[in-house]
Amino acid sequence: MVNSFTYVAWVGNDGVGRVKTYWIDGKSATGIHPTSENITFVRCKSENGIITFEFTRPLNPSCTGKVECKNIIDPTTPLKVVWAMGASWSGDDLTDSNMHSVTSSRPIRVLLLRGSAEAEQDLRPVLAVHGFMMFVAWGILLPGGIMAARYLKSLKGDGWFQIHVYLQYSGIAIMFLGVLFAAAELRGFFVSSVHVKFGVLALLLAVLQPLNAKFRPSKPANGEVPSHNRIMWEYLHVITGRSAVIVGIVALFTGMKHLGHRYDSENVEELTWALMLWVLSVIVVVLCLEYKEVKRRIGDRSARGHWVLGNTEEEDSVDLLHPDGAARNSESSATGVMEVQLEPLTR
Repeated sequence: MVNSFTYVAWVGNDGVGRVKTYWIDGKSATGIHPTSENITFVRCKSENGIITFEFTRPLNPSCTGKVECKNIIDPTTPLKVVWAMGASWSGDDLTDSNMHSVTSSRPIRVLLLRGSAEAEQDLRPVLAVHGFMMFVAWGILLPGGIMAARYLKSLKGDGWFQIHVYLQYSGIAIMFLGVLFAAAELRGFFVSSVHVKFGVLALLLAVLQPLNAKFRPSKPANGEVPSHNRIMWEYLHVITGRSAVIVGIVALFTGMKHLGHRYDSENVEELTWALMLWVLSVIVVVLCLEYKEVKRRIGDRSARGHWVLGNTEEEDSVDLLHPDGAARNSESSATGVMEVQLEPLTR
């Protein structure tokens, strides 16, 4: 494997077994470089055509500046090991004739803390479904619900609220299904990897949203000042929701990295770039919508600034010829109070 360390054992013509370490940065003999890694308790023997060898080395080499100093082993992270066999090996003046002819079909994952090893497996279809569900939830539905609440309030009616609620609940439901798929396929729920930790945090933040929505204070009527509890709830709801989406997107990227590390899939890098492109596209759309929203609010403030007299609690869209308006006018006349409302002049 290119850009990896290798340990080679062979029995020389003198019958003595040897073990040496190398750094591989190419696919030819010129890409194999001997190292001076500190290995001890070396044993190598050949019996019935089978070569076995063992050695001891520090997990964290105490050196700097050399390539072998980077060969640090973390006991909590599975090691990927592949094997290869060739006809001969000399350790000096390597040529292509020294190269191996038989290799392992897939890596072996060695778990040092458990003292076990298992063969790498192809990407399981259920885990692929898990990843797709999480992308739909955290990449489409939940961000879409936030964008609906942010940019569709200018529309008439409460359509923005219905879209917001439906997208949020749909995203949470799909997220839970994705978690169940992964837990069932892996036969357990282990909070060990970075991906799972970010996923659990995103799940908790997402679940908090419908819970705190149940306890939201009442919305103030037109013209009333929002209560302190209402303001605090709105800040909490917005911050929690946006934090959940950010953590969820980080979980998506860590999940891609976890798949690449676990299954060594060739498509993981392409999928990661596709995910990055999707996230950047959403960010560009949000920036454009935010720009339009700011312009709209500035325009609304400018329009209200032309009113000199009138009922400031009434919406700009109220039709003065509407029967309700006539009723209000008659009520005002009965009480002896006259209202004067001026409209902005158009030039």
